[in-house]
Amino acid sequence: MSFLYDFAFLLVALLALGFTIFIHELGHFLAARQRGLIIKRFSIGFGPKIFGWEKDGVEYRISMFPFGGYVALPQLADMGRVEGQNEESQGEKLSAWDDYDDDEDENEDELKEKKPPKISYADKMIVSVMGAVFNILLAFTLSSVLWFFGYERRDGELTTKIGYIADTVERWNPIVEQGETVTSPAKKAGLLPGDQVLSVDGAPVEDFMDVQSRIVTGKLKTAQDRRLTRLTILRNNEKKDIEVFPEVFGTEEIRIIGIGPKETFFIKELQPDMPAIKAGLEEGDQLVSVDGIKIFSFAHLVDYLMKLEDGKEIALTVRKGGESGLEQTYNLLPVEKDMQEGNIVTKRKLIGFSPRFKTITTYPNPLLLIVSRVKDMYHTLTGLVSPQSDVKLRNMSGPVGIVNNLSIFASIGFKKLLWFVVFINVNLAILNLLPIPVLDGGHMVFATIEKLRGKPLPVAFLERSQMLFVVLLFSFMLYVTFFDFQRLFPF
Repeated sequence: MSFLYDFAFLLVALLALGFTIFIHELGHFLAARQRGLIIKRFSIGFGPKIFGWEKDGVEYRISMFPFGGYVALPQLADMGRVEGQNEESQGEKLSAWDDYDDDEDENEDELKEKKPPKISYADKMIVSVMGAVFNILLAFTLSSVLWFFGYERRDGELTTKIGYIADTVERWNPIVEQGETVTSPAKKAGLLPGDQVLSVDGAPVEDFMDVQSRIVTGKLKTAQDRRLTRLTILRNNEKKDIEVFPEVFGTEEIRIIGIGPKETFFIKELQPDMPAIKAGLEEGDQLVSVDGIKIFSFAHLVDYLMKLEDGKEIALTVRKGGESGLEQTYNLLPVEKDMQEGNIVTKRKLIGFSPRFKTITTYPNPLLLIVSRVKDMYHTLTGLVSPQSDVKLRNMSGPVGIVNNLSIFASIGFKKLLWFVVFINVNLAILNLLPIPVLDGGHMVFATIEKLRGKPLPVAFLERSQMLFVVLLFSFMLYVTFFDFQRLFPF
């Protein structure tokens, strides 16, 4: 049964990705039709045709590899012989458009007669940009659905308050390719649970995901080439500027400082014959403090228990029945048990309950949600090109990683899936507008250069640049797919 559920979520993920691609290509298709351009083919996917049909001179098809698509427009960008050799000789290539077949045996006059008429600069720019426009329109539509119906988020996602400071973190050592335990940067810097982060590296932050994103994509370094993050925090109504020196974590080598968000949590399920149920704790009780120390997150409580002396009781204060209940304190003795964490067995001190985290129904403004996703993408792209950043190409997700994430969000809930599809559509729109040959932005750059020159670019230049970037794009896809599989199946 578990396999069937996993397969169902995988299918939903593929459909969501396929629909996103379809909308992108539909933007090109409708713009080309409205501008009166010749359309040869509308394909969802690349590679050999699975099935298709022809109507009004246009071939519609579903192709084998569902991680892209294209609309074949012979007139766009005047790309003769660059993308359009006959299908038998070139197969399907990862490009935005195809071109007309070229028969070298035909004479020049016949070729001129077959060659489709030129189109205007406005035609090229409008058709090129409409794929990204349609992705943004889809993102806005889905964001509007979330705004109208609302969707639940954990309160820890919405705050910028710190709820957990790790004592240690695993610093990745690339020389020996393994982690080494060091004091966490947050603890070294003197950060405390309850501190509210106002800005990271001078930029105001909206929520905790924004805090983490800006730390991961940070570009600051000291004169000694040491990683640096500057935080402005609010503590006891007083602003403080704190310098933190991040470490890099795991094979992804991403910046971390060892913090988690403040979150409200309750007792969800009590385990039999464990200290919590024996002491009289009940489902729905909200945890407030332990031994008089305010608890800001579940991780904070787990960490406190781990450091507790053997055989020592704790005084656990809860609000009975939830946030509006009266506070009551229970004395109980944690028990030590072996816990399986992956392939490692560790000893943990437990009191015997699983947590339920507080959720809040949010109604995000569609425009602000899209702008937030644009900012995230901007941080990632600027991090990729900055030598000061630790963001690398291998940190990005390819089709396999995207489908895996889509299936995870599908398993969480429909609204979470919509949120992630918004994220994907904004990313796809931005990536396709980058000024790279074979992408929409590359076609727009070529069209603009031709407009400024007053004549077409040399065919040889177009051929070489297109083929070079086709190879680079495929190489990039293979590269990130390798790391996608490594994340899914670590070895």
